[in-house]
Amino acid sequence: MDFLDCKVCHVPYDEEEHRPRHAPCGHEYCTMCIKALIKASIFMCPKCRQKNKVDAAEDMPVNFGLIDVVRAFKTKSIPLAKETESRLPRATNDEVCNMHGKSLGHWCRKCQLWLCNECLEHHTSSLGCSTEVATKIMDEMKEKNSKDTDVLLSIFEDDTKFVSSKIQELKDNRKEISDKRQELLERSEKYGEEVIMLTNVLEQGNLQKEKLLDSKRDLNAADSPHSVSDKLKDWTQRKQMLRNWSVKNLGTDTLFGLLKAFEEEKVVYAEKLINNEIRHAKLSKHDQNIDVHPFLKQTVSDGSVCMPFDRLQKMISEAPLVFLELTLGLTVKGRVLIRLNKELPNNREYVVHIVTGQTGPTLVGIALSNSNKNYGLYSNALPFSETKFTPDSNGSSIPKRGDVICFLGNMYFQQILFHVAMSPTNHTYGSGFCVFGHVEEGMDVIQECYENSSSTVVISDCGLAIEHE
Repeated sequence: MDFLDCKVCHVPYDEEEHRPRHAPCGHEYCTMCIKALIKASIFMCPKCRQKNKVDAAEDMPVNFGLIDVVRAFKTKSIPLAKETESRLPRATNDEVCNMHGKSLGHWCRKCQLWLCNECLEHHTSSLGCSTEVATKIMDEMKEKNSKDTDVLLSIFEDDTKFVSSKIQELKDNRKEISDKRQELLERSEKYGEEVIMLTNVLEQGNLQKEKLLDSKRDLNAADSPHSVSDKLKDWTQRKQMLRNWSVKNLGTDTLFGLLKAFEEEKVVYAEKLINNEIRHAKLSKHDQNIDVHPFLKQTVSDGSVCMPFDRLQKMISEAPLVFLELTLGLTVKGRVLIRLNKELPNNREYVVHIVTGQTGPTLVGIALSNSNKNYGLYSNALPFSETKFTPDSNGSSIPKRGDVICFLGNMYFQQILFHVAMSPTNHTYGSGFCVFGHVEEGMDVIQECYENSSSTVVISDCGLAIEHE
């Protein structure tokens, strides 16, 4: 198999001095011949006569495909061309016996000799060897060469697939890096514009601050109720002017920018990477709050505004609001706002996770028990967040009307329950009991659902309510 030999020295390729290398013109030679052919940092290909500047043979890439083939021949005991020639002497019907001048038509496997008809009679009678017809031996050699060729083709096919997959992988990586680079350039440009805008906002804010301080001084020096009323009106107008300017000029990734998107009746989403995929939570404006609904796998339409949830979290206070929409039977009864206790960080994080669905399950679909034997509305077992949850406790306090109480029903089965108290009570809740929040708005909805035990109470929607006024 001549293609496994160097075309200059005709020595079979190996992994040492005769390692195959690609010349710049595409032809292949062993490392030793390339070193000999480099003169004054110029390599001239002995086949195509192309000249290229090459300082050392090691600068040329190694043909690892040929090395793999050489390894395959060695590991699978496939003889190279020169080895095959040395192992089996050639003989055809055209060759004749040196002693009798007759055609060599027989082969002795034991003695490794070709024999003519006269040699055959003496050989078999004196030595007792068994011989075979030359055509049978030639057929065996052809069959063996055919199998060797099939193995070689299989190796080449596997190498070709491997190299093709690696080339495609490199192309994909190159495209991904190019896209990331373009994204970083766009972000850099965007952040630069934001710095300029925020600088302008700061300057405008400082001017407004000076004017407001002047107004405050004038207000303190005012003598009549009429002058106080005028100053308050002026202060309110200045505050509204600053807000309008901010909404008009800032991007959608700021609070004023979100308000601007709502004013333009755009569809707005928060986006977050959850379980290695981008999920979106729809945002809506409700009274003086911006509602963040649960994260879902959903298609975002063109023209929608998307804001990273990490930036949105910066607008959330230490004692955030969560909203629950309660449905009694088939009728939506209204919405309940619960202010979380900022002194209980673990409980607060858990509640924020299950109302937004950042780790999978949410409160949507959870039923509340409105049986009159209870002291308020009780939940069924809540979804247990994938985030490790160690409940805080302030269980020494006595719950009052409107308090939202969390306790562990069965930690082994990861059951967490909550209860909205309808009146002060010393009811025992078990281990892990704490008051993690208080109903700030919607006790009338709680009362109506509690008093009506004929229909099922279900949480039909939930989420965060971000205050912006």
